[in-house]
Formats: sequence, structure tokens, C-alpha cells
Amino acid sequence: MVNVASDTFFEATAVARPDRPALRTDLDCEVVVVGGGLAGLWTALALARRGRDVAVVEAGRIGAGASGRNAGVVSAGYAEIPSRILSRVGEDHARTLWQLSAAGAEAVRGLIAETGMPGVDPAGVDPAPGRLIAFRAAGESVAARVAERMTRWGTRAEAWPRAQVREVLRSARYHAALHMPEAFQIHPLNFVLGLAAAVEAAGGRIYESTPVQAGDVAGVRKAIETPQARLRAHEVVFCGSAGIGGAFPALGRCILPVASHIGVSAPLGERLDSAIRFAGAVSDTRQGGDHYRIIGDRLLWGGGLTTRTSPPARLDRLIAADIAAVYPQLGPVEITHAWRGVIGYPVHRMPQIGRLGPGLWIASAFGGQGIAPTAIAGELVASAILDGDDRWRLFIPFGLVPATGVFGGFATQLAFWSRRLHDRLDEALIGRAEQQDAAGAAKVPPPESPPPEMVPPEILVPESPTLQSPPEPPAAPVEDVAAARSA
Repeated sequence: MVNVASDTFFEATAVARPDRPALRTDLDCEVVVVGGGLAGLWTALALARRGRDVAVVEAGRIGAGASGRNAGVVSAGYAEIPSRILSRVGEDHARTLWQLSAAGAEAVRGLIAETGMPGVDPAGVDPAPGRLIAFRAAGESVAARVAERMTRWGTRAEAWPRAQVREVLRSARYHAALHMPEAFQIHPLNFVLGLAAAVEAAGGRIYESTPVQAGDVAGVRKAIETPQARLRAHEVVFCGSAGIGGAFPALGRCILPVASHIGVSAPLGERLDSAIRFAGAVSDTRQGGDHYRIIGDRLLWGGGLTTRTSPPARLDRLIAADIAAVYPQLGPVEITHAWRGVIGYPVHRMPQIGRLGPGLWIASAFGGQGIAPTAIAGELVASAILDGDDRWRLFIPFGLVPATGVFGGFATQLAFWSRRLHDRLDEALIGRAEQQDAAGAAKVPPPESPPPEMVPPEILVPESPTLQSPPEPPAAPVEDVAAARSA
């Protein structure tokens, strides 16, 4: 029987968690963090460890949102492709942003080692199994250019040719890949639970089942209203992502709720070896493309991005069909757990990190960003509050851009469909070229020097497994938007 919606594979294999109370009496503290996902907990941890009195309020349970429902892959990078970050901010700025994300990945690794988090799967962290970004519509030359840029920015990366890729991913769908050997994978829910425990061990307070309903954040002393009590603090950090719009509509308009789907198979035993011989995570470069990894002898498989946030009927069958399209040799695959995750998706596909106004901060919109940027976001906001660190200004070019409205979600969905069509056309082109090469090789003796591989223009090929968005309006600097004050 398939488990859909709330019962994820990670819920079924989670460590025991404490029952945390709701906030029932008024509370004064130095910093209120709105949202108990990864970004909020990282922020609270950095503040609490340096002696600040911090309280986290979470509308549901810790880990019940996207932070505990993702694929658990940790690597450098953002949702936006490196070339677009480069074109927007320049080489030095882009390199610094990239290195921040890499530092976030190391912060995750370091906290796991420091705290000995139970159930996080240390075998998936050290030694790192790596990550493969597989190209379905490009060749080795494109992968080599991306690898060169990542290496220049301080991340180990190498291009794999088709033969090397197909040795470990036994599918005709893939033509080249980018290998990131330092990437690793974790049990995402157990990591969130371990992070929350670290916050409490440092003196921070966490209140579950405490949604924020409104706030008066214009004065020096700010007030946050919850169903049963009020919090007062000098600093407020908004980390609510897609759920922030109810209490603060101006912030909510800058985040589009987008759904992604994940499933986990029944044990596949030796069948897995006939298809996948790579121990790390795999993703492809298509719009909303596949991402997957092996867990024991099961296969975790995710993909798809849609503005429709309700789960489709028979999600398990859809995921099984996606697997069969890539690895038909696996035969029928039973999906025992299938679920959706709703993420906060920003127009510019970069996280929203920075200052909204005096005493008001944001660390949000991590949809598609991965786990690593949440760690550095918490550190940047905490160090800004404590030390006046202004590195958060690096994210000013990626400010608060309205993403919703009458046509916001529809326009984004149209962009998703358009990109998928481009992906299919590109994939058909390179598939046809490969067939022609194979037919020619069967008829004509090979030349002394093989001809260069036929690849589509680079402009049509994403450099990482992320979305392509339509041109967006210039982003207003985060600092210049008094969104929270006007909400």
C-alpha cells in the first residue's frame, strides 16, 4: 500500500522527537525567528551559541515542511545556474556567492560531526559519495566548461564523458555529466530534528503549533501576535518561506508556492545494480528534471515542478513511470511512499537574505536552493545582528520581486511548460545525432581522428538541474523594501 501526503519515507524512518509546546503566555526576548525550518533553525543556533535570547515560532511541527521532506542532497550551488549569476553580478561577486554556498555545505558536515546527530546516515557524509549532474541534451564540451568554472570558484568538479557516465548510470538518456565529488547526502528530517536539538542545547526556545497571525514591526520594540500569546523583541527574522503570506502579505507576494514530488521504492535488491552503480545523488539538467539516489536497496526518485500544490492522483504510478522511462531494465517498480513538498520559489531563483529595515531581517525562499544555502543564510543574518557584518549585502541584487498576483502563478507555470518543451526538443536533437553517428560508424571505417561531438548551442543547455525562468523585472534591493513594516 502506498503512503501519500503526510507519511513520507523520512517520517517513517525518523528518530524519536520531543513534543514541543505551543506558546501560551506572552514572551519577551531579544530575537524572534518566524519559521522553524532549516533557515530559521540555523539562524537561531548561531544566535543562541553567542548568548542571545532567541525564540523560534513554528506554525506546525519541526520538519513537517519542505526542510524535512526533500531529497537530502548537500552540495555547493543555488537554484539559479552559475552563468546567470555571473552575468548579473560579475566574476568576483559570483565567485564569492558560490563560495558562501560551499561554506554552507561544510557547516552541515561539521555540525553532524560535532553533535553526533542520530539517524542522519553518516555513511552518506564521510566519505562523501558525490553528485552527478547528468546531461540529457548536451555533450562533453558543455560539461567541461561548467566544470572549469566551478573549479575556478573553488569547488572540485570534473566532466565525465558519455562512456564513463553510462558505466555507472546504465541509461541511453545520458550523454555526459558533471561530477561533484564533495557533495553528500543525509536523512533530511533527522537532520532538522538534530538541528533543533542543537538550538535548544544552546539555550534557544522553540514553540511548535504557533502560527504567526500578525505583527507590529514598525517600532524599536516589535510585537508578533500568535493565537494565544504575543512575543516582543528588538529583532525579528522572517524565515517562513511559502507560509509567510498570511501574516505578512507583502512578503508572501514575493514567494511563489511550488510543488515537487518524491517517491521511494520497495527494496529492489540486485536489480538496482543492473541500472545504477553510483553511490551518490543524481540529477539531470532538464526543467523540473529527475533527481534520485539509492537508500539501502531502495530507490528515492523525485522530480517535476508545478504551481499546482495539491498532490496528483496515483502519484506512485507517475513516479514509477518516470523511473521506467530512464531505466526500463528495472522492470515494474513498486513505490511504497510518495509525497509532495511545497517550496517557496523566488522569481530570480536566489534566496532572499538581508535586512528589510531596522531590526527586521529575512532568510527565505530556499525552494530549489538545496540545504547548504540555508546554513550560510543563518550565519549571515546572525553575524549581521551581532557584529554588524555586512556580507548579506552580497544578496542585494536578488531582492524582493513580486512573484504572485492575478497572473503570477499562471505565468510561472507557462514558463515551466515552455522550458520542458525546449528540453524535449534539445534531447531529440542530440538523440538523433547519436543515432546518425552510430549508423555512420557501422558503415564507414573510423577516421584517424574522430569528428567533434555534435551538441546544441550552450545557451539552450542549463548548467545545473535547475529551472529556466522567463525574464524578470529588475530586483529591488532587499534593504530598500519595507515589506514587513507595511504588512
